[in-house]
Amino acid sequence: MTDIATPGTDPDRPGLTTPQPGPDRPGLATPQPGPDRPGFATPQLGPDRPGFDGPETGPAGADPTTRDQAGRVIPDQTGTTSTGPAPSQGRPAVPDQGRPAVPDQGRPAVPDQGRPAVPDQGRPAVPDQAAGPNRPQQDGSTVAAPAGTAGAAGPVSPEQAVLGMPPPHQKTPAATPGDSAVPPSPAAPPVRSGTGTPAELFFEDLTPGRAFDLGVVRVDGDEMVAFARRFDPQWYHVDPEQAAASHHGGLIASGFYTVSLFMRAYVDHVLARAAADASPGLEELRWLAPVRAGDRLAVRLDVVGSRPSAARPGLGTVSLTGTMFRLGPDDQPDREVLRTRFRGWFTLRPT
Repeated sequence: MTDIATPGTDPDRPGLTTPQPGPDRPGLATPQPGPDRPGFATPQLGPDRPGFDGPETGPAGADPTTRDQAGRVIPDQTGTTSTGPAPSQGRPAVPDQGRPAVPDQGRPAVPDQGRPAVPDQGRPAVPDQAAGPNRPQQDGSTVAAPAGTAGAAGPVSPEQAVLGMPPPHQKTPAATPGDSAVPPSPAAPPVRSGTGTPAELFFEDLTPGRAFDLGVVRVDGDEMVAFARRFDPQWYHVDPEQAAASHHGGLIASGFYTVSLFMRAYVDHVLARAAADASPGLEELRWLAPVRAGDRLAVRLDVVGSRPSAARPGLGTVSLTGTMFRLGPDDQPDREVLRTRFRGWFTLRPT
């Protein structure tokens, strides 16, 4: 009896036996590639197939060589074929291949991302910008000065111009002797009167025709004799008995004592208020009647002339006349006893 072999089992078709390839069944043998079967030969890369020559040095499907549109290899500048990435020979740089540069990719530059520049973040402009090119505009923006230009406060650097920063303050150079402003002179002291009090009468106030009543002076007998004993000790001034036996009929006052009485009245009523200086002298002095103890003498001063002084700048010369009258029992002038004419210097009114 012939043995029946167990058929091999096929997972898809369990009833069929899977043919087993082998040398006794060439129809089922696996084709072997070789020179007699070019359809199955392994492609050989070489110079006759330029599309496939050159080793692959990059990722799958990448060609590291530089080629033209026809697929020909473009030699580099040294005449050899480049094996690395080709430089941009006649082609635009990568950032310009149909797309904008990175800063312009549909969004504003960083300083303008929906907010004002740093110097204007809710703060008022620097006061010094109001007079220079960095002053704020009506729309709230700030106009920066061109780089290298000077604003109201000082030069602006390129960085400050770009960022809108205010210009630096310009330091004032230190004052040098001779360049500094002349300090104000101290206030001039007030003009003093003849007795040292503030003056109220000046040269301009002593106009010709003006008269001053210097009051009434009563002659003191003891003072009269004491003055004579000190300055004019003549017998008719100091010896009562001898003076009584003479034609004087008694003691009479020294003429210089009478002048001294006039001078005291002049100081009390005029020079104590006037900006008076020294006097250039007397022009006239007359004793017209004897003066005795107990007499009451009325004193008067009249301005008879005035002119600016040629010898004393800032002063004016005033011509004055002084008189003394003895008063009677009815207080009326009885006799003129003294007349003097003199000049006095007075300060011009300050301007």
